[in-house]
Amino acid sequence: MLKNLFYAWLILLPIIGTAQNNTGIPIPMKKGIIYYEKSFPVVGGFRKQDFYNAVMQWSENSFPDVIVGFAITTDYISCDGAFKIITNQAHIFTLKFKLEVALNDTGYTIRAYNFYENSNVIGKSHEYSKIEYRWWDYRQGKPWSADDKPLFKGLDSSMTAMFASFRSYPLILKSARLAHTPKFKVLALFSTNVEADHVDFAYDAIKFYKNMADEKGFAFDTTSNWENLNDANLKNYKIVIWLNEFPHNEPERRSFEKFMDGGGSWLGFHVSGYNDKDTHWPWFVNFMGGAVFYDNNWPPLPAKMIVDDNKHPVTKHLPKNYTAPINEWYGWRPDPRDNKDVKVLVTLDPVNYPLGKKDVIKSGDMPVVWTNTKYKMVYMNMGHGDKNFESPLQNKMFEDAVLWLAR
Repeated sequence: MLKNLFYAWLILLPIIGTAQNNTGIPIPMKKGIIYYEKSFPVVGGFRKQDFYNAVMQWSENSFPDVIVGFAITTDYISCDGAFKIITNQAHIFTLKFKLEVALNDTGYTIRAYNFYENSNVIGKSHEYSKIEYRWWDYRQGKPWSADDKPLFKGLDSSMTAMFASFRSYPLILKSARLAHTPKFKVLALFSTNVEADHVDFAYDAIKFYKNMADEKGFAFDTTSNWENLNDANLKNYKIVIWLNEFPHNEPERRSFEKFMDGGGSWLGFHVSGYNDKDTHWPWFVNFMGGAVFYDNNWPPLPAKMIVDDNKHPVTKHLPKNYTAPINEWYGWRPDPRDNKDVKVLVTLDPVNYPLGKKDVIKSGDMPVVWTNTKYKMVYMNMGHGDKNFESPLQNKMFEDAVLWLAR
């Protein structure tokens, strides 16, 4: 079957700087090495993990003896391949290569490079060597051996057949789309016209949660248009995340209240929980457990944390103590811990005091992460600057919060 696949399909590969010889065989090259690359458009509607699983399924069905050793990263899937090419009745060459498949918003790209050859020819070395050595010999004026032309012709035919097989293989896209039924949907709202450090956090958080969504199989949508905080749109989502801002007008606030009172879930970071005498939103003050912003340290600093409850689903992967990355820490009055409906999960460790240089917090109980048990909500004081995702421990809490809110 493999041999038939190799020669049944032919496509024209894009020329990335093509080297030719007196045989007329086009070999695409990039930075001095043989480098095949082909991009295909794709219609959205599935996540990377599903697509890459389908790629592996394609390989197992179409090239079971050729492609092995799949590895999936956040950016692409990579694997190793090995073709056997017969140059004459007695000579068989094995060509090893690296294959990558990368998916993005507009399509997917396949790359094949790092070709090494080995021969079963008696009297020749059985060590793998770069196939480019043969090409360089030719370019230096040396005559080709009897194996050169059929070897390069076999290479090009094998690669064009593989690319064509991939492009025409309907199971890849079909199975990927069928697999993508989101477990739940998340809407993250942010603003770009706020403090620069808060914008930095929002972009880092979007990248973090998009990667998590690909891994865990949920939909993660983002918007900087807060008008999307309306009744009709919120019906599509299980969780709403505020990354660096909060709604300022009555229609958006009323829609959010209905969403939460109707069983929706909310995760808020840092300034999204801010409220004072000028915000005029009593419902939200109660939602936050009665807590109103009181003070903060400056400049932003790392701080030691006490995990009040590391059996709670949000903090179950945290130890009793850990150090959180650089952040601006908020104090609240009245203390949300005094509210019978509030469960504090993480608290600023008093060993940090005095905390700050320009603005100094000298004492007091400072809850950092808590939930109002009357709602499905979590507030986290983290969210200032571009360092918040540098702690694997804290990142796990960021993940666990979303998974708990989705239940």
